[in-house]
Amino acid sequence: MERKRKSGEGTVRLRKDGRWEGRIVIGYDDKGLPKTKNVLAKTKSECVEKLNTLKNSVSPVTVAKVRVDMPFCEWMTFWYETCCKPAVRPNTRTGYENNIRLYIRPRLGGIPLNKLTANDLQQFINWMRQDGRSEYRESRGDGLSANTIRPC
Repeated sequence: MERKRKSGEGTVRLRKDGRWEGRIVIGYDDKGLPKTKNVLAKTKSECVEKLNTLKNSVSPVTVAKVRVDMPFCEWMTFWYETCCKPAVRPNTRTGYENNIRLYIRPRLGGIPLNKLTANDLQQFINWMRQDGRSEYRESRGDGLSANTIRPC
């Protein structure tokens, strides 16, 4: 029995004509539908090799321009733009952008990366549980739900 390929590695299958086809999702369009690219080869190992080459050419490894003293909000923006945004669907993008804008950037954005500690993150989570809600305090209480806190 063959192993299952990990998420992001693509799909490899044997076609009816005897050739191997490798397919990978390179992003999503405005409607949220996946954009794919494929490669064809005579053998499975050749197909996997071509698929890896395609994957590296489509999303090349970017050299991080991360400094130890850069503010967390700059790093968060860099991470979101280079790692997340190209790979997720539009609704997920909207959720990430809202969490970053409403909760993460105002509370953790000014802390330099080399000064950010686990204690800062725990205080952030505690703040979200107790006082994170800025609107509708009288009808829903002060804290945010676990379903809002978890993605942050």
